[in-house]
Amino acid sequence: MDTQQINDFAKKHPLALGCMFLSIVLAAGIYFRRDALAEARVQLDAKTTEGEHVTDNVKNSAQLGEQYAALTQATQMIESRLVHADQLAINLQYFYKLEADTQTKLTDLRQNGVAPVGKNAGKTAYSAIGYTVLVDGSYPQLLDFLRRIENGEHFSRIRNLRLSRAGNGSNPDNLSLKLELDLLGI
Repeated sequence: MDTQQINDFAKKHPLALGCMFLSIVLAAGIYFRRDALAEARVQLDAKTTEGEHVTDNVKNSAQLGEQYAALTQATQMIESRLVHADQLAINLQYFYKLEADTQTKLTDLRQNGVAPVGKNAGKTAYSAIGYTVLVDGSYPQLLDFLRRIENGEHFSRIRNLRLSRAGNGSNPDNLSLKLELDLLGI
């Protein structure tokens, strides 16, 4: 084929020639851009996930102020019930008040020590303040004393409990309660 024949063919069939040229260009584009499709899908998935995350944040931010206020109030309530390890006199006064309220007799009361609380003991702000308490009284009085510790103003955990007859033989109804417990504190 010489140049004259190509020119004649192009003049007779311009639409066919244009379609053939466009097909070649599109085929080359598809061939060289086929890897970009996978990258575009990954980018689309990432942007979709990010968009959903932002949408969730915007939707949930409507109650953020109320949730923050509720958390602040709950934290203040918890902190008001904590024992301060360095305030020994105030801590012991708690048990003396229980003694007066339940009409029992404290025969021994000791603050044992402070230990971190939880699995991540080094990272927590709270600690367990240990106490050993020996109380004498009648069975109903000792139960009242125990209930007041369990449901009292401080968070408590009883580690050991021993109930026995009181040492003095003057009153056979008198019992002795020995408690080893922890109060949650800072």
